[in-house]
Amino acid sequence: MNKIETEFLDVPMDFRIACEAFGIMVPDFLQLIIRHVSFANLFMHDDSEYDLATKAFVQSDDKITKAQPDLKGKQTLGEHGKTILPHIRSLVKLSMNRSYSKTMKREKGRKITDKLYRVCSPHIKHKPYLYLNEETKLTLTKDFLLVCLIHQFSPTVYINALMQCISLADLYARQHLDKLVYNAALGFYIRVQHGYGHLMDTDHINTLGFKDLILDLQEFDVRYFFIRDLEKRTAVYRARLEEVFEEKINQYYDGE
Repeated sequence: MNKIETEFLDVPMDFRIACEAFGIMVPDFLQLIIRHVSFANLFMHDDSEYDLATKAFVQSDDKITKAQPDLKGKQTLGEHGKTILPHIRSLVKLSMNRSYSKTMKREKGRKITDKLYRVCSPHIKHKPYLYLNEETKLTLTKDFLLVCLIHQFSPTVYINALMQCISLADLYARQHLDKLVYNAALGFYIRVQHGYGHLMDTDHINTLGFKDLILDLQEFDVRYFFIRDLEKRTAVYRARLEEVFEEKINQYYDGE
């Protein structure tokens, strides 16, 4: 993982390509995944987009800690345990209840989370929004802010770390070398790429540039088959994707 910016949202080129190459605007994707974070899903597991979004941020913990351990906060909620723990216990109990459907668990979990947020909100130092740029604001939900508080990372750090987890170069290199690993952020992205959230620009995916990109991607495995090292294969894929993006895709967003 590259150095994580702490002061502002820093969009990596890999992440931008993953989004814009498939007609997905970066702010739309970030807002969607933030809105799908469910604090209750810290204590339960299902195959929903809410679970993927939540685990996507939490999965970044080890990567952030190993790369820049100083980014983890020092705030403690120990003195407020008497008011916080009952809500945590309720969420754990809810997660083990087999009588409820996944949807019902999420709805009940949201009500418990609202109560927990009221207890913790005085200790949340971050504003309920972040600016991606001067004109684009991302709304931060209660669930997302609670996850940040419990795991002791600022929203900026968490979002920047998440963006570093989404890379087409890494995805295709791992897929072609049969070295796939669990990546919740990438899992959420793939569902969006397949139509979830209706973020894809249909005009874009009908352009010649997009079709050229897909044709190029389909040739990657055969064209670079002789490169068996994951890091080297990823680097080659990244260089080619950047080249194709600038030649075929970027002009669409520049209005040319």
